Amino acid sequence: MREDSLSMNQPAPLEPERTSCVEETMQDVFDAVQGGLSVYRVAGKQFVPSFFSDVLGLICGRDRERVMEAVCAAYDSGELLDLSCRIRQNNGDPVWIRLNGRRAAGKDKFCIVYTVMSAENRLLQQIADETADGIYVIDRETYELLYANESGRFRGEERGRVGRACYAALYGRTSPCEFCTLTSHEPDGTSHIMETGETGRFYSTHFREIDWNGRPAIVKYVRDVTEEVTNRRERERLEQYFQTVLKHLPGGIVVVHYEKDGMLKPEFISEGFADMTDMTLEDAWQLYETDALAGVHPDDRVRVNAQMEAYVGGNDRNGEIVYRLEKGSGGYVWIKNSLTMNRDSEEKRIYSVLRDMTGELEEKELIRKQYKDVILQHYHTQDSNALIVGHCNITQNRILEIIDYTGVNPLKLFGSVREEFFTGMGTLIVDEEERRKFYGIYLNEPSLAAFMRKDFEQCMECFVQIPGEATGRYVQIMMTLVDTPDSSDVTGILAITDITDQTINDRILHRLTTASYDFVVDINLTADYYRVLTQSDSILCVPPPQGNYSEWTSWVQTSGVMAPRDRERYKYNMNPEYVIKKLQSGPYSFTFSLMDQDGDIRTKSITLSPVDLRLGRICLTRTDITDSVREQQGMLRLIAYTFELAGFINLASRSLTMYTRATVLENLPPAYSECYEEAILGFIDQCITEENEAEVRARFRIHTILEGLREKPDGYDFLLSYHTDEGERYKQITVMWSDVNHSTVGLVRADVTDTLTAERKAKKALEDALALAEEANRAKSDFLSTMSHDIRTPMNAVMGMTALAIAHLGDRDRVADCLQKISISSRHLLSLINDILDMNKIERSQITLNRMKISLNELLAQMSAMMAPQARAAGLQFAVHMEDVRHKHFYGDSLRLNQILINILGNALKYTPVGGSVEFRLTEISPVEPSANEAGRARYLFTISDTGVGMSETFLACMFEPFMRNESTERIEGTGLGLSITKGLIDLMGGRIQAESQVGRGSCFKIELEFDCLEAEEEAAAEAERKTEPEAARWNAFSLADGDTFAGCLFLVAEDNAINAEILCELLAMSGARTVVTTDGKQAVRAFMESEPHTYSAVLMDVQMPGMNGYDATRAIRSMEREDAAAIPIIAMTANAFAEDIQAAAAAGMNAHVAKPVDMAVLRETLLRALKKKTVWEAEDSDR
Repeated sequence: MREDSLSMNQPAPLEPERTSCVEETMQDVFDAVQGGLSVYRVAGKQFVPSFFSDVLGLICGRDRERVMEAVCAAYDSGELLDLSCRIRQNNGDPVWIRLNGRRAAGKDKFCIVYTVMSAENRLLQQIADETADGIYVIDRETYELLYANESGRFRGEERGRVGRACYAALYGRTSPCEFCTLTSHEPDGTSHIMETGETGRFYSTHFREIDWNGRPAIVKYVRDVTEEVTNRRERERLEQYFQTVLKHLPGGIVVVHYEKDGMLKPEFISEGFADMTDMTLEDAWQLYETDALAGVHPDDRVRVNAQMEAYVGGNDRNGEIVYRLEKGSGGYVWIKNSLTMNRDSEEKRIYSVLRDMTGELEEKELIRKQYKDVILQHYHTQDSNALIVGHCNITQNRILEIIDYTGVNPLKLFGSVREEFFTGMGTLIVDEEERRKFYGIYLNEPSLAAFMRKDFEQCMECFVQIPGEATGRYVQIMMTLVDTPDSSDVTGILAITDITDQTINDRILHRLTTASYDFVVDINLTADYYRVLTQSDSILCVPPPQGNYSEWTSWVQTSGVMAPRDRERYKYNMNPEYVIKKLQSGPYSFTFSLMDQDGDIRTKSITLSPVDLRLGRICLTRTDITDSVREQQGMLRLIAYTFELAGFINLASRSLTMYTRATVLENLPPAYSECYEEAILGFIDQCITEENEAEVRARFRIHTILEGLREKPDGYDFLLSYHTDEGERYKQITVMWSDVNHSTVGLVRADVTDTLTAERKAKKALEDALALAEEANRAKSDFLSTMSHDIRTPMNAVMGMTALAIAHLGDRDRVADCLQKISISSRHLLSLINDILDMNKIERSQITLNRMKISLNELLAQMSAMMAPQARAAGLQFAVHMEDVRHKHFYGDSLRLNQILINILGNALKYTPVGGSVEFRLTEISPVEPSANEAGRARYLFTISDTGVGMSETFLACMFEPFMRNESTERIEGTGLGLSITKGLIDLMGGRIQAESQVGRGSCFKIELEFDCLEAEEEAAAEAERKTEPEAARWNAFSLADGDTFAGCLFLVAEDNAINAEILCELLAMSGARTVVTTDGKQAVRAFMESEPHTYSAVLMDVQMPGMNGYDATRAIRSMEREDAAAIPIIAMTANAFAEDIQAAAAAGMNAHVAKPVDMAVLRETLLRALKKKTVWEAEDSDR
């Protein structure tokens, strides 16, 4: 400290004892500074310590130069010194410290504070000494990432990952990585490769154990070496690939060093070389070790040595020598040695690829022989129709040889240069298009292109005119392209053949592929000559095989077999001048008649077709069309009654052939006109008026007709009004194609006056039907209005009585009355819904009839039990009778039969006033078919009569139609569907229903139904069972008292709706039963399985439940291995109340079906019946 600084405050002089104390205190302060403190006196560039604490030793030698430079710089600049370095501790170990200092007030002093770095900073400094892309400190046990230092190019991910598990922070995983090496390698700092399968990266890593602020940890150094590993593996792969290719390369590889003395010494011989020469690799080395040409054939050695010396002394990088090499098995093999030498290298090293040439040379020799054979065969096997044969070198553009059979001498005309020769040959082709095609095939460039694409045969047909000949010829030009041996040249082998007769025959026969014929004639009009090509057997008026055309046609006319009326037409159509003119526009036909030896008239059709008019060559075919003409006439006679006129327009000639009804029926020839436009005027003159003349004429123009057929290829029609002596008549004109080739158009006129009248009547009938449909629609609307009223009425009662019951809870009688009315209204509402659903299913034919045993006694008992109480309550007399019944059991649908009878009986009770009577009578009658008795059929008559209000005649006529109600009964609630449902079910059963009624006197319904009877044994068994059944059980099932009906019974209830379950349990409790409730099928199955056998008397199973439905739950119970699983009654309880739902319940193993909303009387009867059967089952089981 400077003296002037000490004197500024002018302190009192210190006593010696006090001074000693201050010095001791200062020394303690200096020693307490972590690291230490020193003061240096600066002498020039020397720092001489004037004071330093003795806490630390001196600076380590390897850091001394760096520290000295930093201190000098800080002294010169006067700035703060701040750096780290290592000093030796008292025990000799180096330790990192921090140096902070600056120049003191005096210029010759520099103060430095030594501070020992914390353990963490020392560790970070130590970590920083490593060279790595990423440095991580990881807790040894928990994998917590304690420290991370990554280069920006390493991962480039977000920071803030310290404190998380390393696998989560670095890779987003939830568990340690499978490729982690912390557990597979020792923490000894040894580098190893870590491969991450997901990212495809490779890392060089090493790690060691450290203490991180008291926590055992591992510091891990990671460096990305993906590129290095990839490159190394690629080098290894290429090396392996090269060795594999070298080993399996066809032929052999030899590397030869050219010695200074001129010797060729092998450095490498491949296995392929040894295999090619039938040697082992050792034998090959033994032979060629000092001389690479040791195995060369003696006859080839001089040539090979000379070629090799020339190659080595030349400048070419590549060379090729063909010679023979000795084989280990004896003999020699021809090889081709492909040479390569790096001319840039001072050493001369030759790389040889040797390939076996033996087969190739043999193949070339074979090709030479085949080539010679082909040329010889070409010249020696030409037929009599050959015109020119020869061969040429296309590549060299030379004609090699030509043999001419035409006498034209084409070589003299066109020369021996191939391109010029074929150009001249093309001038002989008459048709310009064929000439262009010829040049595009046979000139040099297209010929060579064809050879390159392996199209070795070039053939075309054309018409030529050879100089000096009167007519031309059809010729075939064939050129075969082949390789020229020992060169890359292409040889063309040429043959030009006359195919005139073949072409004419082919064209004639082509026209006969789809037609039958009497004969086919080739006619040369230029030479007035004909030739019969083919003919059928036993035909009329056949010409000689060949002869003069004019004489033949004249003979046919005068032979006496041709009908006189056809002779002039025949002569006209066969005249040569007319034929040539007519055929310019295409083939044509005409018909005529001949008389055979039996005097029968045969109709013939002659068709003349052009073959080649340039040669005057045509084809004539004669066909017998007698049968087709007769069929056409018969068809025309058949349809003549449906049309007045039929015209056929020949579009080629614009002619018109017209048939009338009279010409067809009287077998007269049709009218014919060569000009359609003129002839059609008589066809339409009666329908033309001043107003429609332009429109009518336009409709019959050929252009208009073709446009119409283009839009409607199947034909179209239109109406015209004709004015006749009989008045106005309507004619329908139908336009259509008359043949499949669309060369003829047919026009048919028919009188449709009566048809239009009938259509008007039909339209009136449709309008009437529409009115009826609208009436039916109104009836439905009325029904909906009525149904709205009928549904709202009981709904109003339900809601109103519910409100009244709540308001009078203390009045028991009033509440009971309200509940009774609610019950009546709800039952009525349910009946409305059931009727509507049944009618809907009947209309859509979705009713399915069941087949089950039915007992008439039980049926009558049920009807009596259900209807008798209602009759008594209504003040009516009700009687049931069964007479003359022989078959008391049969097969049928008891549910639908009950529905029919209940509907009719219910109406009788409903519409009969107090004091009246209702009678139900059952009688067996004879089947409709007498044989039905033998087939086991029985027919029953159900008669239901009443003394009610009756029905009017008007209502009787429509009472079975849906939605119809008798006007006199509108005060009585109902859907108007009961009788419709009944009629639909009876029709479905194949029965019938009749009704008789008088207003005010009552009605009588008679229903006849026929069923299959039970077999005699089944009938007897059913009757015996009925007799053993207690009378009270058969007739009084509905009269049992509620209070103790099910006393002692425990029912398992499966119902997911809490309200429904509560209602059911309360109703059963009123009959003395106890219940256990489950809310789905699984719970029901578990409750039954966990209970003791016979715990439950029955199971009441809802069908539609979550988790497991009632069907599956039933199957599960039935499949259990316990004694009561098969016998316990299971009753289906569901809102699905159709027959198919009952069938589904039975199929699942349920004993019965009760529809919701639950009618307690029905439920009680169903349970009693099921419990009784269960008792019988258990009794039989105990007997067994």
